[in-house]
Amino acid sequence: MGRGISRSILTSILIVALLLRLKGINNPLLDDQAWRQADTAAMATHMLGHLADFPGVFFPHLNYDAIVPQKVELEFPFLPYLLAVTWSILGWADVWGRLWSVLFSLLTVWGIYDLARRIFSERVALLASGIYTVMPLAVYYGRVIMPEPVAQVLSVWAINLLWRWRRAPTLGKLCGAGLLISAAILAKLPQLMLFPVALFLGFWPLRRSELRNLVLYSLLALFLPMVYYTWVHFRSDYSSQFVSGIVSGQVVQAQEYHWEELGKNLSRSGLSLFVLLLTFIGGLRIILFPSLARSGLVVWLMVCLFYVGIVCSRIPLDYYLVPILPLVALLSALALDIIDDVPGTVGGIVLICLLCFGTVQTLNPKYAWDNRYLVQADWLKQNTSAQSVIILSDPPPMTFYYARRVGFRLIDSDDQKALAQIKILPAQYLVRLPKSERKSGFWESIRKSYPEIGPGVYWLGK
Repeated sequence: MGRGISRSILTSILIVALLLRLKGINNPLLDDQAWRQADTAAMATHMLGHLADFPGVFFPHLNYDAIVPQKVELEFPFLPYLLAVTWSILGWADVWGRLWSVLFSLLTVWGIYDLARRIFSERVALLASGIYTVMPLAVYYGRVIMPEPVAQVLSVWAINLLWRWRRAPTLGKLCGAGLLISAAILAKLPQLMLFPVALFLGFWPLRRSELRNLVLYSLLALFLPMVYYTWVHFRSDYSSQFVSGIVSGQVVQAQEYHWEELGKNLSRSGLSLFVLLLTFIGGLRIILFPSLARSGLVVWLMVCLFYVGIVCSRIPLDYYLVPILPLVALLSALALDIIDDVPGTVGGIVLICLLCFGTVQTLNPKYAWDNRYLVQADWLKQNTSAQSVIILSDPPPMTFYYARRVGFRLIDSDDQKALAQIKILPAQYLVRLPKSERKSGFWESIRKSYPEIGPGVYWLGK
């Protein structure tokens, strides 16, 4: 395949990737995974006016559950900081964060192409980037205001740069690869699973002369994440230790496996039985045929299987599958590459088209959102003071972000306990969220005790 033709195809793939990810680009942060998106954007609001206050500006703050923004244990806020800088220059709008994520997603597509080209071939590279481009989860989570797009691009390019160092060693490439994987782990803790992959891909079989490089790479990869996660862990309250809470409560100590939900998430992510079969065939091809990258890719496959079986089965959220998508795309492309040029290329194009059609059908429900959240938030902004404290009837916190207010959430499902909490919490307003799960008896008690002064907003008289 000529270089000009290859570049034209890659350009077409990037254009398709852009067009798919521009759908819903102007949506407020109320579509699927609204909670996580609003939290990410809310961190940016607390950075405004403090962009040069290092390192404090990088300590995540959220608007709940107190009368002032709370320090919380979350991933390093790469995207919130970029969003805060952008808002400072161009003004507040959710679209800027989405456009940053789209850019990172396009760079991920390019990174997958470049990595596959260097390890395998031009055709595998184009197939892999094309498959990744149209995977439903890669599309949807390539335009969200969440850590996923940042973690994905950093991970792919960290592996890419390490492979470049393996082929043409320089100190700059080694340091760059170590810092990139460090940034990926900072952006999203599950990317830590790529560290053993990198060790095998970059240093196996280990020679004594490479030991110094291995130690340097490991220090660069792990030191900053250790410092950062220790910092936010010990400087935040126990109830705000979200990252360690997920690791200990939902992974290590969890007894329940959500296999049925995992199956649904796999199907919705574009990992159909056919794609999984291609991944299996690509994995066999890696195992059976020797290459310099074999050990690293085999470890990558084993780590991904372990990750899906332990983490994704216990946390029934589809975006936890996002880290495995680059490897699935690489192995699927490698399986299609077994077929001779023309039939294999045609088969790859057919697969990509089918995935693209499935993506459009699968993702439509994810773009839906409820305008009532914005109506309530706008009323609160217009009719309450900036120092007002509000209570939300249910856990979803998006109203805090759009109303630019702080407050509390009624997390206890027991309505009687929730009513008792309202009486003692230092707040002036109660907001009945549009999709409140509180029973009718709860709201009857609220209407008898407090006047409704806005759309689902009750004055608590405090």
